[in-house]
Amino acid sequence: MNTNTILPVKEGDVLGALRGFLGALLENGIVDALLVPLEIGQGRSLAQTLVQDPAYLSGANPFSPVMPINSATLVSQLTGDKPHQKVGVVLRSCEIRALIELVKLQQANLDNLTIIGADCLGTYEVDDYARLIGEMEGPAEEKGSRVIAELREQISVGQVANLSYGPLRTACQICEFPTPVGADITLGLIGVEDGILVTLDSEMATRLGLAEGEAPQREDAVAKLVEARTAARDQAFAEFREAGKSIADFADQFATCIRCYTCSVACPICFCKECVFRTETFEPESERYFQGMQRKGALRMPSETLLYQLTRLNHMVASCVGCGMCESACPNNLPLTVIFRSVGDGVQKMLNYTPGRSLEDELPPLAIFREGELVMR
Repeated sequence: MNTNTILPVKEGDVLGALRGFLGALLENGIVDALLVPLEIGQGRSLAQTLVQDPAYLSGANPFSPVMPINSATLVSQLTGDKPHQKVGVVLRSCEIRALIELVKLQQANLDNLTIIGADCLGTYEVDDYARLIGEMEGPAEEKGSRVIAELREQISVGQVANLSYGPLRTACQICEFPTPVGADITLGLIGVEDGILVTLDSEMATRLGLAEGEAPQREDAVAKLVEARTAARDQAFAEFREAGKSIADFADQFATCIRCYTCSVACPICFCKECVFRTETFEPESERYFQGMQRKGALRMPSETLLYQLTRLNHMVASCVGCGMCESACPNNLPLTVIFRSVGDGVQKMLNYTPGRSLEDELPPLAIFREGELVMR
């Protein structure tokens, strides 16, 4: 049975309270190790770090608005051999949902794992966040808390995309899942005025000496944020579908692709050990390029860029959780987030499947066959 408690925050030090709570998880043996984002480069970015010594948590910042990697990939690496240690992993909503998909696909394991889900206020591109922190005045150790405080304030008054520090990543502007679902422990900031709302097992709360508490404004605050982001999502989908009405217009969305594979490397769900596009089929001996040129009269190089993207769409959209890591990684700024989310929206509705919703759901559509599954609903 879960209970709610409020972690008190002294003098606005949200991160201090959070770091104390995470340290207590280690010190009380609830977990043996924590995978948690730590500030690096004087706070200009984050690195997910596997921590055993609570002293290292002085730089922990799970609420920081930057996400260099979807950490479901890292959890997959950590749990492939079913570790004997009790590991706590601090993740955002899109990371938890990606992890659930990987567990269903037998690419990750939840044995001895405690999922600690943190509210996501939205994230900036890595370079933008580094520049933001670099331009701020004041002590480096205070900058992260100041950004979090302003984001909370802006969200509370309904500004969810173009904040004073600049625009969030596209994926975050249209994300309707700002709060974690399926976590063992939830860390809530949205709609919480005086502290951090922590939802956890009652026995665990007793063990940590935490008293019950509530955040009565949270439900309404989350609902308003979801409503605003859903409206932004629907507008982005409509604009994309209008721009890609014809096959030629749709293909033009991928015109600048150079098949560098960074989108597939960044995607947490794209786990194939051998990608067909990195085999001889699509990286053949040189003579086959000339044969292709002679057959067609001309051959674009690198070849099959459109087929690569269409194949990724075919493989990924049913399980796409919309984290936007593909677009963030793309060197040519392809609008991959809206493309994959828009196409995925249609596919997921057709297959009656919501990726990452629950382990109790059926396997992803590509992993199971159901008679009549392609019937439009």
